[in-house]
Amino acid sequence: MSDAVSGSFEMRTKDLHDNHVQEIQNNDNGDSCGVKRSCVLSDHLSYFHPVTGFPPDILHDLFEGVVPVELAHCLKGLITKKYFTLEELNRAILSFPFQHSDKVDRPHPIPQNFAKRGTVGGNGHENHTLIRLLPILIGSRVPEGDKFWEVLMDLKDIVELAMSHNFSDDTIQYLACKISDHRQLLQEVLPSLRLRPKHHYIEHYPHLIKCFGPLVHLWTMRFEGKHKVFKKVIHDTHNYKNVLKTLAERHQNMMAFYLASPRFFKPQVQTSKVESIYVESLPTDTHALISSITDSSSVYGTKQVTIEGTTFVASMFVCTGTHAALPEFKEIRNILLIRNNIFFLLKDYETWYIEHLRSYELTDHKSMEGHTVKSVCQLTDQMPQVAYKVSGKLILTTKHFIPVSE
Repeated sequence: MSDAVSGSFEMRTKDLHDNHVQEIQNNDNGDSCGVKRSCVLSDHLSYFHPVTGFPPDILHDLFEGVVPVELAHCLKGLITKKYFTLEELNRAILSFPFQHSDKVDRPHPIPQNFAKRGTVGGNGHENHTLIRLLPILIGSRVPEGDKFWEVLMDLKDIVELAMSHNFSDDTIQYLACKISDHRQLLQEVLPSLRLRPKHHYIEHYPHLIKCFGPLVHLWTMRFEGKHKVFKKVIHDTHNYKNVLKTLAERHQNMMAFYLASPRFFKPQVQTSKVESIYVESLPTDTHALISSITDSSSVYGTKQVTIEGTTFVASMFVCTGTHAALPEFKEIRNILLIRNNIFFLLKDYETWYIEHLRSYELTDHKSMEGHTVKSVCQLTDQMPQVAYKVSGKLILTTKHFIPVSE
């Protein structure tokens, strides 16, 4: 394995792990290189081994590990350089017009003692939103070329890559290079910062993606959500005598109630208020395409639809392809229901990449009056994006990396 893929940290092998376990058993030591005992799963499953059987968790590695720590150290450096104050940053966070899912996951203000604690705190959702939208919040206050800012923007790139749902060999190699460059810059800018074990884990992401596939499909976010239910039961019952029995009974009763409910299993497609729209009232450059789908003079339209758990809302943006080596984003103007299928009425925008903000600027010139109609399967990326108005500019920063095909 090349250094670009394996990183600067030596990967633990099966033989090395087994030697550590044997050393502990022979000498009765507390631990050996972090290994404290044999794994109970490998003791009972002949084809399981701890080195190859556990995928990493980007929730704890990145969003509750590396991200809040590096944010704290770099924000301290940026504030020390007087680009902005902590009060100005918190004011920007509190006054920012978060939209859609960002409203739910909006970050809390940075605590006053963040520099002393060495972390900005916050949960995984909040830290993901903060690192993604930080360029929009304060990017204009930081001069280009600042090293602290470059560390954060490299980290933002790594987060977007780690959150990707699809990978190619080129994308994996790009992630490996980004992680290596970020580590070198981090050690150059913050030489006194001691790398955490989670920096070690991240170094191996390219190799682990090849083993397990996209890591976002394996993270513990959904398990954390389920765990929240059990924590609430204990909080409400105040029963600590037989916790496992209490949790099991309450969970079984809850599931029995939900399964008996006719609304528990939601349909694959859910829409908000639906209204009839005359085809002639739609943009003229879409008439021919809509007529090829249906011969009716009217179609149904809605402003919001949820397709297999993903919610699309009018004013969101979707990626429909690439142009000039950049993703091509279009705004959802309306959502059409034609012959029991979902189509998006989209408006064209021109895309420009802003390196300093690691974001895209979308321009709507008078000449950009084109519209098109696309189905969900025709989208290049099936995750809707949100754009924000910043100083008169429409800025979009993606939730995950969108590959650009040549």
